[in-house]
Amino acid sequence: MSTLEHRESVMVCVYYGPHGQRLIQRGSQLAKLLRAPFTVLTVDSSKENEYNEDKEQYLKAWEKMCRDSGGEFLVRKSRGRKAADVIIETAREKGVTQIIIGQSGQTFWQSFTKGNFVNELVERLGLIDLHIVAVQRYEALLEETHEEGVQAILVKNGEKYELNYGGEAVETEFMRGTFFRELHTDFNNGLFKTDLNGEPQYLKIVHGEWMDFRP
Repeated sequence: MSTLEHRESVMVCVYYGPHGQRLIQRGSQLAKLLRAPFTVLTVDSSKENEYNEDKEQYLKAWEKMCRDSGGEFLVRKSRGRKAADVIIETAREKGVTQIIIGQSGQTFWQSFTKGNFVNELVERLGLIDLHIVAVQRYEALLEETHEEGVQAILVKNGEKYELNYGGEAVETEFMRGTFFRELHTDFNNGLFKTDLNGEPQYLKIVHGEWMDFRP
């Protein structure tokens, strides 16, 4: 093994959701190629006594996946700091040379930063390489990240739509489609495939609801 290989270290940053598994796989592959240590980091912005069962299921599944790949799984509390600060601090602590994040339109991590997260990382990482993995279209990811689809409807209730598996919606607005539940969750979180304006659309369902943000 060369001196260069000794110096390489890979870290994947994941935020709970359906794309974490793909990012961990990508990081594991890169670490094996470089014969480098492998770390998976998630930044937890929740309060000390706050519990999210859905998120915990993701974390348990990712930790097992990471351990099975020979990596180290880390959950670091943000404690009011920006995610970028925690990532950079952890990268320096672990001697990381390669960081992998996912991005689709905007990265998941932008919910923590309120600014241009990627540009901030690039400016502050110095000699650390940043890999931005483009999240593929939902159609290509469904088999890897979601259960088999089932027929369902979204029934309008005020400003939101509620997921309903059975019966006809009467006297209210509704949409027909197929619901794909995310893996590693007992909640109705996932994607609802329907047609909007004649085009296939995938709506993000959280706890059985979709908020209509269309103009």
